[in-house]
Amino acid sequence: MDKIETKIPTLNPVVFRDNYIRNNSDKLLNNPTINHFFIHSFKEDPVNLSLPLPPHKKTVNDFVFITNGSMIMTIGIESFHLEKNDFLFTPKNLISSTEYASIDLEGYYCHFSDDFIMANPFVEMWQSNDYDNNTISVSENSNTILFLLNRVVELYKSNNESPNKEKVISFYISTLMAELFLIFKKTPINNQKGNSTYLSFKSLVSKYLNERLSIKDYAALLHVSPNHLNKKIKNETGKTAIEIINELTILEAKVLLLQSKRTVSEISMELGFNDASYFSRFFKSKTNHSPLEYRNMIDLS
Repeated sequence: MDKIETKIPTLNPVVFRDNYIRNNSDKLLNNPTINHFFIHSFKEDPVNLSLPLPPHKKTVNDFVFITNGSMIMTIGIESFHLEKNDFLFTPKNLISSTEYASIDLEGYYCHFSDDFIMANPFVEMWQSNDYDNNTISVSENSNTILFLLNRVVELYKSNNESPNKEKVISFYISTLMAELFLIFKKTPINNQKGNSTYLSFKSLVSKYLNERLSIKDYAALLHVSPNHLNKKIKNETGKTAIEIINELTILEAKVLLLQSKRTVSEISMELGFNDASYFSRFFKSKTNHSPLEYRNMIDLS
């Protein structure tokens, strides 16, 4: 069977706004700078996303900071349940999505281009992280972070059209990144993934995903025992090897549902499932939606 014809879409902010934001005619969302900078308060300036968002990439870096309520976001196959005082940075060009946002959500979303922030070592630090380390709790420093974010929102929404306005905002964002860097440096980081059993395993799973290999098969490819592989993956990620395989399978299934007109049966075959009904049950057990329900939610049926 031919491979999928198109890749996961890379969206600039205007295209993202027009396709996935219901209140896309609001004044704030039509600021002419939106393709290289945007910030809003979840509470004061709501952006009504069409959730769940399908997997996509963005041309800008973005971050969220939660002050109340919760969100569930994914980067690659890593899922992040964000709550009060959690900060998550998503570098440009990574596969991401937003699954859920609570009704009482408060906090901030911001995106910016590399050109807007210019060469910045603190941003580069976030961009170079293994993405599952791009979330931190800032509870001890939340007042400083809130002051900086409030000031940026105030400047962004002001009627001041001075040519220095964007430069001042970029200075505040740079200061914010520096403050977060100091918090990040104090936060214990799991560096084990850099040792690469996990990375090697994930690479193999991506390569052979459609062949539905067993843990025994992957262990043989890595020249270790299945038990050793499971222990290493569990120690490095907190997840079992089969959970990693399942998450990658679900991500690929979502991409196929989003980016193709194939039937559920065809997609199940593409992913190595011989029984479409079993694939549908598997998909629903992991996402709480059937494949068709998921496709309908993202308006592709």
